[in-house]
Amino acid sequence: MNASHPSEDQIYQKLANSPLFQTYRTAFTNATGMALFMVPADEEFRSNHRETTFTNSFCRAVNGGLNSGCEACVRANRCLFNPSADRPETTRCFAGMRETSIPIRAADQTVAFLRTGQVFTEKPSADSFSKIRDALQKTGETKQDVESLREKWEEGRVLSTEEYEGLITILAAFALQLSDVLNRLLIEDANSEPDVVVRAKRFVNANLEEKIRLEEVAQHVGVSSFYFCKVFKQATGMTLTEYVNRRRVEWAKRLLLNPQARVTEVAFDVGYQSLSQFNRSFLKYVGISPTRFREKKAEVEDVAA
Repeated sequence: MNASHPSEDQIYQKLANSPLFQTYRTAFTNATGMALFMVPADEEFRSNHRETTFTNSFCRAVNGGLNSGCEACVRANRCLFNPSADRPETTRCFAGMRETSIPIRAADQTVAFLRTGQVFTEKPSADSFSKIRDALQKTGETKQDVESLREKWEEGRVLSTEEYEGLITILAAFALQLSDVLNRLLIEDANSEPDVVVRAKRFVNANLEEKIRLEEVAQHVGVSSFYFCKVFKQATGMTLTEYVNRRRVEWAKRLLLNPQARVTEVAFDVGYQSLSQFNRSFLKYVGISPTRFREKKAEVEDVAA
């Protein structure tokens, strides 16, 4: 990738490493004793940061074991990190702990979330652990492991509902300040790309469901196909075809969360001309087939049920 063109992940990294966030995170943790994280809005990038955000000893143990993490937690994450959300989202996980995400947005684009929580707003009791025990055993945990996890669970921090909601209000105000920083970063990003590339991306994103031809995009931005290919590759590090497929796959992942949507329908809705073409692209960029992607989501819901 051209060094002059920041990727979405690089924009996120700049925001996460900004003096404003680093200073506020330290102050928040020192004042409350709670951890504060920034996580990417993009699901692919977010998976690379997921393991670092479990500060509660129970959560860390459950998500770091041989079972490659708690799928009930994965389901909760799906609810938390909705790119279209414009306000804080709080979920209560299967273990009874609250966690909250606060979107950091610029215009209608979410680039990152603030994340905190993994605390109780009601004191945990031995009686309430029975249902949690059943859920843990479904994931393959042994009785010995469950007992160890119970001890960690009982050590969880407890805040009153008013205390927790007050902290979230403060973080929502901070997210607005970070949005100002994000706006500046996005302007710098846009200015770092040739106008030809910026206009081409807008055209592609507005016509993803249609058949997109290189010649058509080049004509739309007013340059030859040869020149466009060269400039687009230099600026983005990928071909137009790869960019289009990546955008379509990300769109498809969101549509597949609807259990009523058929895989074939999703494939054509996002612009693929055949199911086999869609399956190949999805496997390339996600690592599993669309059907398996949906099955994994269903497994998450079964564990949490």
